[in-house]
Amino acid sequence: MAKPAKKKGPKGKKARAKAKLDKVWGEHVDEEARQQSKYRLGKSKHRVQTTDVDPLAKTRRGVASSFDHFLHRKQQLYEQKRLINNGYGARERSLSIVDTDGSSSDESMGEDPSDNSLNHFLQRISGPQSSSEMTVSNNGEDESSNNDETQSESEESLSGGEGSIAAESSGEDDSVDERDMQDALQSHAAGRDPYDKHFNEPFDRANEAIGKKSRRISTASMLSSSIDMQATGSLIEILENVESIEKKRSKTRKAWEALSLGPYQHVRQVLTRNWAGVNHLKDNKLSVPFSPLQLALYPAISSYADVMISSVTRRNRNDVANLLSLHIINHVLTSRSRVHRHNLRIKELTKGSGETGQVIEDDDDDENKWRDQGYTRPKVLVLLPTRGTCHEFVKRITASLGDSAIVDNEERFDAEYGPLDPIDDDDSTGNARRNVVLRQKGPEWNELFGDDANSDDDFKIGLALTPHVAKSADKKKKKVDSGSGASGVKVKLFADFFHSDIILASPIGLKMAISGGDEDDDDEEEADTNADFLSSIEICFVSSSDVMLMQNWDHVNGVLESLNQQPKNIADIDFSRVRNYFLEGKGANWRQLIVTSQFSDPHILSTFRRHALSIEGQLKMRRKTSVEDASVCDVMVRVKQVFQRVPCISVSEAGSNRLRYFSESILPKLTRLKQKHTLIYIPSYFDFVAVRNMMLKREMDFVSVTEYARVSEVSRGRARFLQGRKQFMLYTGRAHYFMRHSIKGIRHLVFFGLPEHAAFYPSVVNMLNDGMSETSTEDDDATRLPLSCLSLYTKFDAHQLERIVGASHTERMIKGDKSSFLFCS
Repeated sequence: MAKPAKKKGPKGKKARAKAKLDKVWGEHVDEEARQQSKYRLGKSKHRVQTTDVDPLAKTRRGVASSFDHFLHRKQQLYEQKRLINNGYGARERSLSIVDTDGSSSDESMGEDPSDNSLNHFLQRISGPQSSSEMTVSNNGEDESSNNDETQSESEESLSGGEGSIAAESSGEDDSVDERDMQDALQSHAAGRDPYDKHFNEPFDRANEAIGKKSRRISTASMLSSSIDMQATGSLIEILENVESIEKKRSKTRKAWEALSLGPYQHVRQVLTRNWAGVNHLKDNKLSVPFSPLQLALYPAISSYADVMISSVTRRNRNDVANLLSLHIINHVLTSRSRVHRHNLRIKELTKGSGETGQVIEDDDDDENKWRDQGYTRPKVLVLLPTRGTCHEFVKRITASLGDSAIVDNEERFDAEYGPLDPIDDDDSTGNARRNVVLRQKGPEWNELFGDDANSDDDFKIGLALTPHVAKSADKKKKKVDSGSGASGVKVKLFADFFHSDIILASPIGLKMAISGGDEDDDDEEEADTNADFLSSIEICFVSSSDVMLMQNWDHVNGVLESLNQQPKNIADIDFSRVRNYFLEGKGANWRQLIVTSQFSDPHILSTFRRHALSIEGQLKMRRKTSVEDASVCDVMVRVKQVFQRVPCISVSEAGSNRLRYFSESILPKLTRLKQKHTLIYIPSYFDFVAVRNMMLKREMDFVSVTEYARVSEVSRGRARFLQGRKQFMLYTGRAHYFMRHSIKGIRHLVFFGLPEHAAFYPSVVNMLNDGMSETSTEDDDATRLPLSCLSLYTKFDAHQLERIVGASHTERMIKGDKSSFLFCS
């Protein structure tokens, strides 16, 4: 048979390019292959060649085939048992049917097939569901177990003579061996990139009613039993499957690894090759190089859900900071790579259009495929309390990039944000005494406010990342093709905000820049539009919110309210590249808010509840304080500690009710007994102003130590209080936080409100009777009355009270009939 004549193509480079795009000449593209190529990870162009562009493509196909064989074998056994048991039809209709090719029937509804495979696997190894648990219908919606008809039908199909499938399926679940679990884990690892899954979601998701139901997730077998996790939204379904495995199996870590392995595989290679050295894990044989805490957090963080971590300690803060820096840098590099690749594609299509200059339409039917950015370039906002913490965070970013980082303006950054030069003092005796005082203030205080710590809280800096930059010997940087192997990442510090990817600032520094209060901004018109760089923030990270709580939390609320607002200056915006939800003013629903703190506080919780609007749900992690870990156990002075509950109806009236109770019940007794050497600890500065004005009206004899007082004024007041010349001392919580004064001459202590930091309670109580031997007691009765300690609280101070007395005591002290409680040390 004669071969058909080969069709000749058009002559000319431009003509061939145009004809190839129009499918008139060139390699034929199969429609089915073209549709499948849309789901290629990390690519936006269609694959027209049969070669493996993705180096992990062969591995993923091998993993998928092994998992398909596993599902096929299980499906055959399932069909055999279904034929034997005639009454299994009802149960079969309530579950999703899994085909032999490993895809679920829910795939046609737009769900990720890898997620269905994982859910099917988790349900199989977790055993049969009880009647009180939720069942998954074939339409993907959760059916409540309190439905009487569904519940009775499930009980009939799972119990009795014909419903003996429960026992048999339990035996079948026990036969799932280690190899099958690994196949399922690897199958989930070949899932979709979380970046594409979140930012390329249908726009209609923002109009759906996001469920506010909260669900506690148990992590007792992997983390401490004191860790409490609560999830909302789509996270509930994912984490409930892992919780069911935790209750029935001993393979909890592998189940969490299944949730973390998929997102981790899509992390940029420049980050993964340095991650092991940055994370400092002792066990190097883990399939996912995460600590238990990181495994519990990464599924929610990588899915762009709002996360609040209120259990950060000195022991685990590096794990949390490393994980968040990995997520932030991976997000920025992925976004920049997408934009860079689309720019090249648009440029290529423009060149192929000829002299007309019109862009040729691509083969893809998706009209929104070029929408890959927001109004402005900044994507991440990181709020930090001091310059020292900002310096530490930037160094963590450069360490994550490793040798690939090309840092500009590093010397200037180290000079302005790095540790301060040590104080040179020739007096060795004075240096020794100063070192003793600094050690008494604690390691946390020295890290924030020590001699070498940069504690300036007014700063803002832009950071720009440029991937695919060549590293040459003469330090010249130039962009290279993404396929080059000797490419690095250029990190430019002190970049302009509108040309930055990450903005690092303190709340007060950024607030002044937004409101036009900066000294450098003299143009009033520019001050009106200088908040446009916050219009396209996709990740907002509020680090060390407990420190910002002591600065001014109103600045944090003001900055968060300025995020994702419509820009005022639209001259330089390419609206054809802006995502749809930004155009509709719903950027906050795709923004991820991450807040870290050492403890839970009503102000922080209120801010998180108001600004956490992500469509992916929320995750809250906090540490419950047991009685053994309560700070009241650290009191070393023998004193009776009385906790008095103040009656209060609403939060707005808590301050006024506490002030009224103090002025009518406590203060008259103190003046009648002439009780000298009394220190009144006031956590809030607003309450301090109210108490001070009330005592001034009554012409009472007192001194005050605040964070705004001069050093000479504080020294003079402390001396007069120690000598008994002043009867009362008003001591604010912020003064103790920033200065950590050691007050001498205290014999009676009154907590006007409970301190936010639990460690402050024992530190202040242990000051009782300190330095009294130096006080002359010939003319006064300073030692006539025993030591005393009184603490006032309301039912809205449950968080502070729990950290001081423990969770079990807190419930009784808040809800009990009695209002006075006594603790003896």
